[in-house]
Amino acid sequence: MKYFKHQTAIVETSQIGAGTKIWAFSHVCKNAVIGQNCIVGEGVYIGPGVIIGDNVKIQNHSLLYEGVTVEDDVFIGPNVVTTNDILPRSKGDWSERFRETLIKKGASVGANTVIVCGNTLGENCMIGAGSVVTKNVKKNALVYGNPAREVGDVKDASSN
Repeated sequence: MKYFKHQTAIVETSQIGAGTKIWAFSHVCKNAVIGQNCIVGEGVYIGPGVIIGDNVKIQNHSLLYEGVTVEDDVFIGPNVVTTNDILPRSKGDWSERFRETLIKKGASVGANTVIVCGNTLGENCMIGAGSVVTKNVKKNALVYGNPAREVGDVKDASSN
């Protein structure tokens, strides 16, 4: 096996890169793709068809639902929640309400953040803990709050 999987993790895909570690009680659904050298913390849910790049760190109890794409070198803090239904209801066809989410290279998402579907988080942006992202976030932007608002810029992560 080219990656590590804790004995309690459920992994329903074979598309996992070398050096990746999937910790206890996590669930990786069918057709998900996880790149190389990633860390998937305890209790993480990665939905069907989710795409995760290389060197991504997903902290404990985060939920990445179908329609989410995470590029390389992204940090996702504990208890981050993504959505994929812009107007959720308990019944009926939701295909018209489905929206995708893109988290671009080098982005950092703080603990307990909610990312409303249909948005893009720009390269190297930083989302403060406890934020609710309701619109696109620009490259290198620092945002936080509910709703998340731009409050500054962050240094390009590649220069560190």
